[in-house]
Amino acid sequence: MSGSPWVIGTCWRCDGPDLSVMWMGPVHTEIHGVGPFSACEPCIQRLEELVRAHHAQADRPT
Repeated sequence: MSGSPWVIGTCWRCDGPDLSVMWMGPVHTEIHGVGPFSACEPCIQRLEELVRAHHAQADRPT
């Protein structure tokens, strides 16, 4: 495997054009099926925060 995972493109989270973005995986929609989800570094950091908060909430005793 060679090259950087970062490419220049549009962030699918903030819609910023011509940014350094990384492919995060497929996104699934009810109507159009699957598309390639890419995000810029600030948006990836926010997604990491959301995932961390999700797991922290899920790990809480009830």
